[in-house]
Amino acid sequence: MTAQDWHYGRSGNGIGGSGDAGPATKLDNTDRWQKTLFGNLSSYLQYSITDALNIKTVLGADIRDTEDFFWRGLEFDSQARTNQTELDQATIKRASVLSETTLNYAKTLGNHDISAIAGVEFQNFYITGISLNGTNVPYGLPVNYAFLDPSDIAVSERNETIARRSVFGRVNYAYDNRYLASVSVRRDGDSRFGANNRFETFPAVSLGWNVHNESFFNSDFLTLLKLRFSTGSLGTTSFLGAYNSLSLLNPQATVFGTGFLIPSDVANPDLTWQTNTETNYGINLGFLNNRIRLGVDYYTSNIEDILINQSVSEVLGTTSVALNSGDVKSSGLEFELGAHLLTKKDLTWVVNANLSTVNTEITDLGGLDELPQVIYGQSGRGPVFRNYVGGEIGEMWGLETIGMVETKYMSDPSRNIGLSSSEYYVVDQNGDGIIDRTRTVEDGGDLVKIGQNTPDFYWGLNSQFTYKSFDLSFQLQGAQGGEVFNIDEIYWRSEFGGRLKSSFDANNDGIADHNGQHYTQSRNQLDAQVQDASYTALRNLTIGYNLSPELTGKLGLRSARVYVASTNLLYIMANDYTSLNPEGVEITQSDYLGPTTYGVQVGASPVIRSFTVGVNVNF
Repeated sequence: MTAQDWHYGRSGNGIGGSGDAGPATKLDNTDRWQKTLFGNLSSYLQYSITDALNIKTVLGADIRDTEDFFWRGLEFDSQARTNQTELDQATIKRASVLSETTLNYAKTLGNHDISAIAGVEFQNFYITGISLNGTNVPYGLPVNYAFLDPSDIAVSERNETIARRSVFGRVNYAYDNRYLASVSVRRDGDSRFGANNRFETFPAVSLGWNVHNESFFNSDFLTLLKLRFSTGSLGTTSFLGAYNSLSLLNPQATVFGTGFLIPSDVANPDLTWQTNTETNYGINLGFLNNRIRLGVDYYTSNIEDILINQSVSEVLGTTSVALNSGDVKSSGLEFELGAHLLTKKDLTWVVNANLSTVNTEITDLGGLDELPQVIYGQSGRGPVFRNYVGGEIGEMWGLETIGMVETKYMSDPSRNIGLSSSEYYVVDQNGDGIIDRTRTVEDGGDLVKIGQNTPDFYWGLNSQFTYKSFDLSFQLQGAQGGEVFNIDEIYWRSEFGGRLKSSFDANNDGIADHNGQHYTQSRNQLDAQVQDASYTALRNLTIGYNLSPELTGKLGLRSARVYVASTNLLYIMANDYTSLNPEGVEITQSDYLGPTTYGVQVGASPVIRSFTVGVNVNF
């Protein structure tokens, strides 16, 4: 076995306080790779019936073949537990076929512009594959399923088909480019839903008035004034897989081979579309011959029959079920600003910016006042997620802290590098002498709201600059006001408890003797782990040069451009954020329940910065 004498977390090694194996050992005892082959094909056929009427058929298909491999050896675990080993292999083929046929009409009659479209759409998704999941991998033998006990190998096969059928239509009308109207309707059906509710109808309507085209409007400064209104609904399948409306048994290794023991869902023939109905009131303004444009929208969004994975008692054989459970309303403002700052023969500069705000509220939970509270994170370390009528989706609740217990009360502050006490003073909200982290203050406990991941606003800025044959463009993007529950800090600071002097709390009643304050470990749902997830990112920066026509002509080319580009060249995080990626929210664990448990960070991958050198050539 590998001598584990340097790495994060090994107990008593002078670096950390965990018994985990360190990075060197883990890297040497794990292997993961993925191979992907993909391709796509598209075509269309169009026929003009009359000058104003044509029919068009689009056919498309794509295929993706993926092979995954994962091995984790015995020495990956510092305690050498064979049940922590893994040998997984999967081969999945995904394909889709799309057929869309539309009848298109467009006609101008004097000042009347009329266009219409009617169509049908058929789309099928196919997923086939097989996966092997093994454990108790023998030590010192070749990595091969032949050396595993059959009871340690679970074999599962996927053979899924998803079918979607749609009919749709839209009519657009404009009078003298002043009064605008559009009406549309579509009816969609999807096999992922229950047998009783697979089809739904989604209408929409929009109106517009180009005030600047009226005879009474005359301004050299304000050259564009447009009023807009729209409302409409759209359906989504959200996270649903092919058979979430059915109760299927999951494969599991047994002494008799692969068995099917535990259902993955509870059958729900009424599972249906999540519907979002959005209403917008907007205005567009243009100044100085539209060199500067401003758009402002106020929107309301009502998500009905929201799809969630709701946690349930395991007496049903599964920890969560897919349900339509309630409604969520949101509203906000959206701003768009564009400007042609320079428009010379050899010099142009264009800037576009946007900003949007959002406020959300749960208005219904299918007859419940609140969904079951859930702790989501890592090994019990995470906030209490609450979703209740009148609140926001995925609110994080926990205990309010006063500060960390000082290192002078530790039995040996020098035992490990950067070691902390792992304990925080917490507030007894109701003064009953008991810290209750299972109930809110309203219910007689001590839980308070400590955070929520949705930002107060999002923003972006794009700029394009050209000078003769050179061009430069960049995109800035950011979010302000969102929060994450960052579990990383607990681990890299080795906050695992058991560090205090016995005299700190002589009678072990959870109250510090020197100041009478309650205290608890950092793992116990504290606001100390909530950090600001605001960020500013230079998403893209590109510098290019167009080769002269004389040079490209000599090379037999129509045009050529060379460029260098980068992503995330600049990334600014909040001052109190201590990890590597404020956007890296954990959603991969088996007990993740969707947006109702969104906002935890556990070992997120760093922000990726890339550099590209390329050539675009047209023949």
